[in-house]
Amino acid sequence: MKVPPTIGGGIGGRRPSEQHPRFAAVVKPGTRILIVDDELDLLDMLTTYFLGSNYEVDTATNGTDALVAVTRQRPNVVLLDIKMPRMNGVEALKEIMKIDQSIAVIMLTGNLELPVTVEAIRNGAFGYVPKPFDLRYLDHLIAASLGRSRRLR
Repeated sequence: MKVPPTIGGGIGGRRPSEQHPRFAAVVKPGTRILIVDDELDLLDMLTTYFLGSNYEVDTATNGTDALVAVTRQRPNVVLLDIKMPRMNGVEALKEIMKIDQSIAVIMLTGNLELPVTVEAIRNGAFGYVPKPFDLRYLDHLIAASLGRSRRLR
């Protein structure tokens, strides 16, 4: 999937992950995804993809900012990278579960270490997707997690 340098013609040269609030009128209300990754190109690609799939999308580039977003917005699903500055994904996952266990957290990582996977699942992750990933698989995992999230709320 080729991602345009900006969405909608680019407002002030901002990246897609910085433009998403202006799409609020075209998305399904109540279906919110928080994407957390320090790789800006990946963050932009996922933001563009999920906005195009009519989700409300919030973004963060580290675990600390993700916790602020979770507290303010209560997303249905969090796509959470494991290796990030300031607070790694597993630490952020533990804190998200303290805030709201009904939030489905899907871990994204380029690291396939089994102990990290096991730790994430034991601490409440709904799923674990290695990078690079198939967006269709991620769609299916999100759909399954939304069903779980709605049952728990």
